[in-house]
Amino acid sequence: MEKSELKMELFRERELRETLERQLAVEQKNRAIIQKRLKKEKKAKRKLQEALEYETKRLNQAEQTLKQSSPTDTHRPLNDSLTQEIEADHNSGRTDAERTIQDGRLFLKTTVMY
Repeated sequence: MEKSELKMELFRERELRETLERQLAVEQKNRAIIQKRLKKEKKAKRKLQEALEYETKRLNQAEQTLKQSSPTDTHRPLNDSLTQEIEADHNSGRTDAERTIQDGRLFLKTTVMY
């Protein structure tokens, strides 16, 4: 009788251990997934910050150039080329920022699912 009770106790403890091991494995997997998402989010944030800094710098340069130069015909070609360059940089930078924002939205949507 005592032997069978000990066997049952051993069986219960074994099942409990296996259940806890499975739960631990699931939690470790979830943690790895969350860490990957966090890394992606940090990268997206860094890209957005860099794009913002770049655009701010270009805007400040353009403003300073416009303040320094007088609106005469001799400076007009320089201003036009600078404006075109800034617009081209802005459009390409905006595209990267939009992609980054889109990645962030996808991240948030998948996070909500869990």
